[in-house]
Amino acid sequence: MATQAECEVFINQIAPLCVKYAAAYGYKNVSGAIGMACLESGYGLSRLAAEFHNYFGMKCGTKWTGASVNMRTMEEYTPGTLTPISDNFRVYDDMESGVRGYYEFLELARYRNVREQDTPEAYLSEIKTAGYATSSTYVQDVLAVVAAHNLTEWDKYMTGQENAATGQQDAQKGGYNMYSRQKVVDYANSQVGKKESDGSYKSIIDTYNTLPADQLPRRTRMQYGWAWCACFWSAIAVALKYLAIMPIEISCYYLIEAAKKLKVWQENDAYIPAPGDAVLYDWDDSGQGDNTGNPDHVGAVTYVNTASGYMVVTEGNYGNAVKKRTISLNGRYIRGFITPKYDDGAIAEPDKTGGKSISEVAHEVIAGQWGNGAARKRDLTAAGYDYDAIQSEVNRILNGSAETAKNENSTDQAQPTARKVTATCYAHKFDEGVAGTYITTANLYCRNDAGTNKKALCLIPEGTKVQCYGYYNVSGGVNWLYIQFVMDGTQYTGFSSADYLKKA
Repeated sequence: MATQAECEVFINQIAPLCVKYAAAYGYKNVSGAIGMACLESGYGLSRLAAEFHNYFGMKCGTKWTGASVNMRTMEEYTPGTLTPISDNFRVYDDMESGVRGYYEFLELARYRNVREQDTPEAYLSEIKTAGYATSSTYVQDVLAVVAAHNLTEWDKYMTGQENAATGQQDAQKGGYNMYSRQKVVDYANSQVGKKESDGSYKSIIDTYNTLPADQLPRRTRMQYGWAWCACFWSAIAVALKYLAIMPIEISCYYLIEAAKKLKVWQENDAYIPAPGDAVLYDWDDSGQGDNTGNPDHVGAVTYVNTASGYMVVTEGNYGNAVKKRTISLNGRYIRGFITPKYDDGAIAEPDKTGGKSISEVAHEVIAGQWGNGAARKRDLTAAGYDYDAIQSEVNRILNGSAETAKNENSTDQAQPTARKVTATCYAHKFDEGVAGTYITTANLYCRNDAGTNKKALCLIPEGTKVQCYGYYNVSGGVNWLYIQFVMDGTQYTGFSSADYLKKA
């Protein structure tokens, strides 16, 4: 049975999607559909929902041509008597396609009267009459879910439809823009200044960890002391309840994989992002051709100046803090972009007196936004900026800017290291209990794979801190942890025996 927290997470994920597609298909009620999803899927925890993204228990029927899975279920053909059967159920790629599939399913002729019902009682009665469910108490059961979670609050978003084809609504007319770029930008910028040195960054990790364990990617809870750039992006999604459109992870590599599953990954380095997108970096980027290497860092795009060819990115774990970075469009180190499917793409122009970074203002100066000569100096000074510092940054940019290559902390993913050495073999096992920060208890080899006969990548001095994210291989009955650490300006990733690693 789902906990209260699990129920709330599921409803906050699926309800906006139900609103979106109910509007697109012209339905007047949505709380009934949300209640059906909760009941049919066990709040997203059933195997049919969790693995196959079928949240409404829809069988294939004769017209379905997509993927399917055969599963056991119970039907009430005779009132009060449950009959076990096996049947084929529809399979979908993700939550959004599963919700869209439900409304496509209702396009069958026998459900034609459902569209006009404007209360959950009428909606569910009509859908039951049309033969959707065999349970004699189906309507009452779903209505109980609607009442328990006050789902009728979502019905107010079914008024004032401005663009039914896309599910967008006009807030001025009482509607609801479900997923807003501006909210992502505002939230990201509100975190600027949080840092490790005073512990304020921990609130970001705490926000991410509010998700129930089974909602966390790979069931891994974020720990203080781990590299937290991906957690910063993910915490934004958790805080805004945007999990349906924003992939989350605590690993940059797996964040890309999650984005691919949501079909919001943009591989092209030269892509022009919009505020609210995320940019992934690879510090090994040669600057030649499209970068397809291993990602090292991620941040939220919060401003784009296409005319001047730059963007501003708000990043967690940038110098062990939340800071802003200004980089060129299609610049070196860009790995790719996450492009969530927002319903509202409107972005307010930034205020010149908004306390931007020196780098950001310098780019504005180059773009001509602050005028010239004495007028520029006067306006910058009046806005509270250090004119000499900004002019120095302008000169640096115009003379050729290079990202700082120093990595001051092994958990800070915001800067490139001098080089990387990475094992060519991969970890095949995962256990969240293995994840953590370790200290070597002896001089220890980092190897290309598990086993003392495998190629050594380097010798790790006793007392060195290393990071494991839960992955490992086994050799001779010994766990060999897949670890990462920085030593002498080089980032190493490989395998070391757990016998000589102690959790910090």
